[in-house]
Parts: sequence; structure tokens; C-alpha cells
Amino acid sequence: SIVALTAIHDVGKISPGFQQKCPAWLEQNELNKIASNGGWASLEKNHAKVSQYAIQGFLKNEIKFGCSSAAYLAAALGAHHGRLNWAGERGIELHPDEEFSGIPWGIRRNNTIQEIVKNFGDVNPFNVNNDSPELWWIAGLTTIADWIGSDERFFPADKPIDPEIVKDRIRSAIKELGLGRLSLRLNLTFRQQFKDGFKPNDLQCKALEAITGPGVYVIEAPMGMGKTEAALSVAYKLMESGKATGLYFALPTQATSNRIHERVADFAENICIDKVGVRLIHGNSWLIENIEPMKPVSSSPHLDKDESDAGTGRRWFASPKRAILAAIGVGTIDQALLGAVAAKHFFVRHFALAGKVVIIDEVHSYDLYTGTLIEKLIGILEKLGCTVIILSATLTEKRRMKLLGQSNDDIKADEKYPFISGRTGDGKYILPVEPSRSQEKPVKVKFIIRKKATEKASVFARKGASVLWVCDTVDSAQKTYLELSDHKENIIFPLGLLHSRFPFFRREELENEWMRRLDKKGEHRCGCILVSTQIVEQSVDLDADLMVSELAPTDMLLQRMGRLWRHERENRQTPKPPEFWIIQENHTLTEYKNMDAKSIMESFGSKAWVYEPYILLRSLNEWKKPKRKILKIPSDIRNILNKTYDQMKNEPLSWQKLGDKEFVKERNQAFFAAMATNFWQPALPDEEGVQTRLNERPTVSLILSLNENSKAVELLNGTMAKFINDRFDLPSARNLHRNLVRIPAWIFTDKGPEFHEKICKYIFGISTIGFVQNQNNSKIAVANLKPEITLQWDKFLGIQILNSETKEVYDECRF
Repeated sequence: SIVALTAIHDVGKISPGFQQKCPAWLEQNELNKIASNGGWASLEKNHAKVSQYAIQGFLKNEIKFGCSSAAYLAAALGAHHGRLNWAGERGIELHPDEEFSGIPWGIRRNNTIQEIVKNFGDVNPFNVNNDSPELWWIAGLTTIADWIGSDERFFPADKPIDPEIVKDRIRSAIKELGLGRLSLRLNLTFRQQFKDGFKPNDLQCKALEAITGPGVYVIEAPMGMGKTEAALSVAYKLMESGKATGLYFALPTQATSNRIHERVADFAENICIDKVGVRLIHGNSWLIENIEPMKPVSSSPHLDKDESDAGTGRRWFASPKRAILAAIGVGTIDQALLGAVAAKHFFVRHFALAGKVVIIDEVHSYDLYTGTLIEKLIGILEKLGCTVIILSATLTEKRRMKLLGQSNDDIKADEKYPFISGRTGDGKYILPVEPSRSQEKPVKVKFIIRKKATEKASVFARKGASVLWVCDTVDSAQKTYLELSDHKENIIFPLGLLHSRFPFFRREELENEWMRRLDKKGEHRCGCILVSTQIVEQSVDLDADLMVSELAPTDMLLQRMGRLWRHERENRQTPKPPEFWIIQENHTLTEYKNMDAKSIMESFGSKAWVYEPYILLRSLNEWKKPKRKILKIPSDIRNILNKTYDQMKNEPLSWQKLGDKEFVKERNQAFFAAMATNFWQPALPDEEGVQTRLNERPTVSLILSLNENSKAVELLNGTMAKFINDRFDLPSARNLHRNLVRIPAWIFTDKGPEFHEKICKYIFGISTIGFVQNQNNSKIAVANLKPEITLQWDKFLGIQILNSETKEVYDECRF
């Protein structure tokens, strides 16, 4: 039944508007005169709409589907180019002149449908509605089948295929595209599933006991307790027993995806009989993985872009999007969330994720907009028979209950931690499990002024300690790096800087160097300081002797603390217990309680653009309490989180005002998220981060170049981007993206960035070119910058936004 429905999706090509797109075919079949007299050129050209029209009528009139079900199924099958057309139960109206165009098109379409159904099996009526999971699964299946069938490597258009070998061709296509079933080694112990072969701890054992089938589950435990391995082992158990078809591991950032990808690849190698290429899926994974592009059918110049099945399929199969179709994939949460919003081809992701184990890591780290989308995604995945495993070290009880759909009347955790909770696919809540805690680790919390922190951190680094210093903004990280540079004196220790304002190639170099220097093996360990932004605080297995952090929300501070003394190691060159330093703000807590809202925001500076000032105040208030001078991990985690976000007694009026502002902002975010999840609106761009994150501070893609001529651009890292007529050149595209940096749009004049015609087809969104004189340190020449702004490139600092007069970091805080 489903196969037959999928097979009739292209019946709309039997229509005059579509057929007239190929004049050569009309001439070959002596139809020129009929087409001209019948006015074929003025009739509906979108064959998907014609398919929807024909299928809806057939299902309703011939198969006796209900009017509503016929309408929804026809819309799903007609959406195989990525866009839905909802016409209601009356259906799409075709141009009446089709009846007088010289050929009985309606009869031909109906006869073709009858013949297809006869060959592929009867279609029996069933009910679907807007919320039926099978509706979008069918749409995804249809689209994937359409793309595979358009691949000339397996199904050449210029010669017929012997029916006897069609099935072999199909199997070859599915295998080569990485869409086949997993072949697993059976009955592996926990130790055998992982490269290091370690014995499971109590958390991992209890996760395996608690999660036995599809549903939604939450594993809460402190950083470094093995949540990742617990979830992977559960995934293996479910795949081995036939309760799951694959695995997708979703993380908050590209950097964390890259790191987890290595661990999942080792895991897959252990559990799979055949070699499985664990795919990486995010906006820049194509710069790391070399994907063989699909060979498309030679499209007629008369075909609309949206009508090219092969062209669209090539873009999917030769892009990071393809990874979500693979049996095992690792990537950003954004790629999965594109199935929860009205992005083009959203239903392909429904089909891709159906029946899999979907692990969502670091759920605490999202704003309400993305958080609302995650809740929508979880609901979709549940209906698709998935097992959703949510991992977090820092969830509040309220947030966990919301993810599980629990009300205040349901069972509460009573601040138990670690904690495993969830509900099964049939909606029943499991009995919550409290694994035994790891050994308590006391951490000494100190508030310290910046100048003293730079001096003391440098002293520790010279003694051999590894120091990790996390800043809230790029500008602050650059300033901190320069301040620390002044304290290196005659004894040199490695000093590094990591943030998002490096081009991809340079950031990759720095990440590899510092992840190796601070990894758990400690083979390259020495006294050093790494200054970074938030990119190191999540799912990255770094081990620091001393941790320094700027003020951030409590959950972020706890995440950063998780990098401190992460592994057992002797001879640490820092005091015991480990120390966590928080950089002192410009005002005391008492002063903040007496300041007005605007003054508070100004005092927080640029971090108020990153985190809500109200949450910063509540976090500061909690961490400043005398009892927080020693934090016991993990036993204090739940308490400090709940206290930060619980209602506060005798809250200052200015704080209430900021809290009200945050509440309004959150309501707006929830509203925008609800709008984005309406599948029946015009298709939204299918790009990571565009629909899945609220970008309140627009950015511009800046390509860093050394020089340019009419045929090519020489890029910062010495590679070339060649302009060969209008041909898309994959190596050039890769080189451009490896030399790309995102910079804030506000630094440009009202004219905006200068348009560069030759690079714009390679870059999504607004882009421009900047020229430097050398590869190490140079002013960047960029058109249309504001006169008060100077851009400077430095190999160690990245791109600096400077005040043109003072040459100091530009103060971008404008409230």
C-alpha cells in the first residue's frame, strides 16, 4: 500500500505544462502543433501540484479515502521537492484549458495510477491527519526514493535497465549511499563496546536497566561521570534487540560534535561487523569530510530549479545533510531541529530519524526559542518510534519535568542527583532511579579581581600548572590574552587563545593543539594557559589544574567547573582542593541591589548581550553566599541550580524590572518558535542555525584574502578559489569556507557589506571579502566599514574589532 502510494508521486508529469518544457521531445513526437494550438505553455508547469491534484482525486473517488485523509496524503506525496501545498479538501484547481489541450490528460493520469497500483499492490484506505507521524514519514520516503532513482550511476537515463537486475541496482545504490541496515556484533559486554575497555559504573549499569525500549529518558549526572558511554551502551542494546534502527548523537555546537564524533566512531567500530563510516553532520562538516558527489541527471535548461530531482538529491547526498540519513551519525542539534520547523524537506529528517536512538546532549544550554523547538522535536521523535535520551549535568527540576511532560503533581526528584527518569513509548513514567554518586569532590570558589587573577594564574603556569580561562565574549578573551602576555616575563609557557573569530583553518589548528595539550592522557601536559570563550565548556574532555571564569549563569559556571581536575592525576601544581576563580564584577552585590536596571546592564558590559542580566544577577547572588565558598560536586549541583532559578524573596525593584524584561523576551521566543513549527507555511530555508536559533545580532561572512584577480582569489592560508565561468568548483568552495570568519553586521555603514558577485554563490547569506598584506599580522581592508572601526588580523588573536583612533578593542555595548 505504502509502496504504491510512493510510486505514483510523479504522475503529474503527465500534463501539458510539464511536457512542453522540452521542445526537443515535442518535436520528436510531432506534438509541436498540438502544444501550440492547445496553449500548453500557459498551463500548470509544476508537476508536483498536478500530482497532488490527481492523487487526491484518485484516493477520494477510487479508493474511498475520507476527504481529509486524501487531502493530507496527496499534499505529502506532492511535496517531494520540499514544499507543501495545502489546498484543503476541495484540492488544487487545474487550469480548465487542460481539457481542451488536445490530449485527455486526466484520463491518462488516472490510467497510469491504476496500472502502478496494479503492479505494486492494492491501496487500502486509512486515516491520517495533520499530526500523523506516518504522513511525514511517507513524504520523506517518497523524496529519498525519488532522489535515488534520479542517480545516473545506478539508473542511467539514456538506456533501459533489465528488470531482472533492477533490485541489484537498488541494493547497490542503498549500500553506496550508506542507507543500509547495520550489521551488529551480538552479545557484547559493556567493556567490549568501548575502545578503552573499562568496567561500567553504577550510573551506566542503572541506565541499561532503566531504558529498555522506545520513549523519552533523561540522564542527569555530573560532568565526567560517563553519561555519553551510558547512552551509547543503551543504544547498542536497543539496536541489538531490534528496538532501534540506528543512532543520531546531537550536540549544541560544531566543536563538541567534532570531538564526540571521534568517540562514536570508535564505538561503532567495536559494535559493527562491517566497517561503518560514522557521519559528521553540521554546517562545516563538509570541510572535514571529503564526500563523493552524486552524479545528477542532465537537466533540461527549461526545467525549474525546484523541479530537478537529481540536482536536489545531489545537494543532499553530497552535503552534511546526508549524514542524518546514515545508520549512525553525529552532529549538531540544529540538523535534527530542522525536522521540527517548516524548513524545506523537513520531512526527510522525520524519515531519517524514525526508529533511531536520538541522544541529545547538554540540553540546559539552549534559550527558550531553541528549547521550545527541542520539546517539539521530542514529541515528533516519540511518535516515530524513537528512543530519545537527554543528557545533562545541569538541569533544573522544572526543566526536566517539562521535557518529560510531567506536571507539578507528578513524582518529584526531591533534589536527588544523579538521576535517571523518563517515560516509555506508551506514555507510562518509569520508576525514577538514583545511581550512586561518584566520590564527592570539594571545589573552592573564589571571587578575584582581574589584575590579580592574571598575575596569580601566570605564577601557577610557570610552576607547571595547566590553566583554563573562560570568557563570555570574543573581545574579552582577546583582552585577557593580551594581559596575560605581559606576565610571561623571561620564563616562557604556552599561552593560547580560542574563539569563533578565527577562520576555520586556523581554529582547527588551535583546537587540535590545545585539545591534545589538555586531554585526559596528559602526554603533552606542561605549564600553560588557554584563554577561550564558551566553546570549551561543553562535551569537551579537557582537564585543567586551575579554572578561571567570568561571571555566567549558574549552569554555565558548573559546566566550566567540570573541566577542573576532571581526571585522577598526580603532582598537580595547584592547591588542594581545586580552585575555581570567578572574575569580580565592577560592583559589589550590595551595590547591584541598589542600582537601576539600565546601570546594571551597562555595568555587565558585553556579557549582557550574551546572557540575560537578570540571570547573571541571580547567579551572582547565589554564588556569593558564604556557604558557596566550598562547593561539593556532585551533591550541591541540584541545590545551587534550583536556588538560582527559584522565586527570590524581597527581590530589588530593578531586578524585578529586568526579570519582567526577560519574561517578555521568553514569551516572544516561544511565540516565534510556535510560528516556525507550522509546517503549512511557505517553506523556510533549510540551513543550520537560520530557523533553529534566534540570531539577535546578525553577522556577515568575511573571506580573508591576500590578493585577487579576475580568475581567482588567493586566500589567507595560501590556497586558491578559482572562478571558472559559472561552474561551481568544489575545491574552491572548500577553500573559501576554510578562510571564512563571521563578524558582526553592526560594524558596517548603512550601505552594508560590499557585494562580491564571484564568491556569493559559494557562501550562504551576506558575505564580503577582506584583504590582508601578510598572513601573520595586518590591517584588514574591507569596504563600507564604519569610519570609527578598524579590523585587524593577527595569527594569535584572530580578528580584532578596534577603535580607529585609540587602536583599542571597540566598545560594542550600546544599550
